[in-house]
Amino acid sequence: MNMTFIVDLSQWRQSSQPTIDEFISKVMTMLLLWICLLTLVGWIVSAIANSFCSHPIPIESASIPSKLPHPNPPGSAIPFDLSLSKASDEQIHAFMDFFCGNSSWGKWLSPERKLQLVANKAAEYKGSLYQERLMKWIDDHFRLKKSNLTYPYVDAHWNGWSSFYMETAPLVRNIFISSISILFEHTVNGLILPGLFLITRDALFFNLALYGEVAYMIYASILIVLSYSQKRDITLEQLHEAVWPLLLIHHVATLALCFICIIFSESTPKDLVCMVLLSLLGLTSSLHYFGQVLDVCPLAMANAKYTRLCNHIFCLIMQIVFRVINWMRLFYVCVVHCMDTLGVGAAVIVTLILLLFTVFNVDFVKFHVKATKACWIKIRDEKIVKLS
Repeated sequence: MNMTFIVDLSQWRQSSQPTIDEFISKVMTMLLLWICLLTLVGWIVSAIANSFCSHPIPIESASIPSKLPHPNPPGSAIPFDLSLSKASDEQIHAFMDFFCGNSSWGKWLSPERKLQLVANKAAEYKGSLYQERLMKWIDDHFRLKKSNLTYPYVDAHWNGWSSFYMETAPLVRNIFISSISILFEHTVNGLILPGLFLITRDALFFNLALYGEVAYMIYASILIVLSYSQKRDITLEQLHEAVWPLLLIHHVATLALCFICIIFSESTPKDLVCMVLLSLLGLTSSLHYFGQVLDVCPLAMANAKYTRLCNHIFCLIMQIVFRVINWMRLFYVCVVHCMDTLGVGAAVIVTLILLLFTVFNVDFVKFHVKATKACWIKIRDEKIVKLS
């Protein structure tokens, strides 16, 4: 079996059914490429965040809680109530003893360096509280299936872009980096490459998108399985374990659909497949991950509520247009085409896969309806509090 990597672009323009060797070689080529690209994107994002967004918290901007542990109910954060610059030595020591567990934390530091350390630790504690709320919400929503949950919002950042990474806990940092990496993949495989094919009609872009998606789904699925076996999170998504089964089912279904398109490439309607990629990845799922990025950075609700509201509204509109209205047409056309060209058996398999995606679509749209509504209610309630 030929396991060489394929770099000849002419071989990527073929529309005929691939041999086993060709299929494996192309998938392995794209797998290696996407592992390198995702690793590079993650490294770049981490390097930028650590270099430019991790400056020490200004002492005059920081606060500490007067009550320990600080209240951390579901939903929006409760801001710390003591300005660090006005807090007493007893209050500062109480906080540091609680959070660091070391009563001699500032023994050899100057007063200014002491306060700077406290400011940074306060930011760290604030980030850990949001991480706790977020992970509990994911577990309650996806594993325990609880209803009427209050979505967790990050607290207002104290120093904007310059220090927001200091206020971000480790697990949320992983989500932030992974969301940008996945957004990059969705943009390339789900928007740029399908869009280029529809514009140029060059099969190169179509095949790169399809094989790239197969490779990405294989990589993401393997990491989920390894995460289960090693009992630690090495997934691409870096989300709570409660989400892993849902992600794995989604990845396997996507892999199966792309595999069918490749195996029956001679009868596969490329325009239709590109519209499916655009509908599920480039124009909807990518916006979802973009929203996850916004929820962590200084464009979150607490700092830029109308920016986040506009993003919610735009994302919801795209979800309804492409995962509801346009999806019904795509579903029908795909099944009819399979019936006409591949027979009843293939049509049944494709129908089952598309039904699974329909369930995902319904859940996705419901989530964004709730998120948009919650964002609007939060803004409305804040206005009422200010007026009262």
